[in-house]
Amino acid sequence: MKKLLLPALIAMGFTSPAWADAEKDIVQVLASCLVENAPGNWDELSVHYARNGKDDKGLNQVSVTHRVSAGGVTNRLEPCRPLIPAMLVEKLSATLPENAQQWKAVDIKIFKTGRFSINWVQPEG
Repeated sequence: MKKLLLPALIAMGFTSPAWADAEKDIVQVLASCLVENAPGNWDELSVHYARNGKDDKGLNQVSVTHRVSAGGVTNRLEPCRPLIPAMLVEKLSATLPENAQQWKAVDIKIFKTGRFSINWVQPEG
């Protein structure tokens, strides 16, 4: 599964040309950290990464959820996988752009079909 998904993700176009290298790296990080550790029945993995510990909504630095097609229910990844958020904090911290004025959080979705979306949350003002 991972061998098929990773090339498909990397081959896709990126949402922001200025961030293309960072987005490619992010997708590689997520594919390696999440895809092989996620529940077997996932259709979509969502990651919210807040730059400074918590965001303005009070969400933790890394929040990982998965969605399954049966019923469309969103569930957090099970507590038996506690290393996933820790791995993501470390790897995303090293991967994401450093300019704090240009983003304060990032929302990332990876779909089992190979599509992905990355939404950069900009500081207000």
